[in-house]
Amino acid sequence: MKRLSDFRREEGGIAALEFALILPVMITLLFGLIEFPRAYGVSQGLSRAARTMADLISRGSLSDLTDVYAAGNSVTYPYDTSAAGIVLTVVGVYAKSASDPTLEARVCSSDARNATKRVANSVIGPPVPSEAVAGNRYVMAEVTFTYTPVVNLFPMLKGLGLSKTVTWPTRGTGANTNAQIVLGSGSPCP
Repeated sequence: MKRLSDFRREEGGIAALEFALILPVMITLLFGLIEFPRAYGVSQGLSRAARTMADLISRGSLSDLTDVYAAGNSVTYPYDTSAAGIVLTVVGVYAKSASDPTLEARVCSSDARNATKRVANSVIGPPVPSEAVAGNRYVMAEVTFTYTPVVNLFPMLKGLGLSKTVTWPTRGTGANTNAQIVLGSGSPCP
C-alpha cells in the first residue's frame, strides 16, 4: 500500500507524460499549417492559370496552343500542375430556333491537354450573362487538377479534385478586332 501511495505522489515523469500527450496534437497542427495553405495556393494558382489562358486565346486564332498551355503552367509556380486537365473552348451565342428566341451557348472550336476537348456545335447551356446577346462570342478555359498532399495525414485532402472555369470576352488586337477565333484544327463559329 505504501508503494502505491508513493507512486501517486511521484512527479518525476509528469513532463514526459505531458509531452507524449501533446506531441501528436502539435505534429498534426504543424502539418495542417503546411498542407491546408498549400492546397489553397494550388487552387488559387489554377484560377490564375485559367484566367491567363482565357486571356491569351481571346486575342485571336491559334493553331499551336503549346505556349498557351506553358503560360498556364508557369503561373502556378511553385506548384507542379503539368498534369492538370485543360479544356479551352470558343463559344458562340445563338437562338435555339427561329421560333424560340431563348439563347444557348454552343461550342465553335475546342482544344484540350490531359482532358477531352468539347465537341463542335454541342450545346453548353445558357450563355454567361455578360455575353447573352445572339451572335456574341466568348472563350472558356476549364482546368481540373487532383491535389496530392505532401503528408497524407488529412483524408479530406487526399485526391481532392480542384476545378476552375473562367469565361472571357473575345478581343482582337489592331486590325484583327472582329476576327473569328479558331482553336487548333477547329473551324470558325457559323
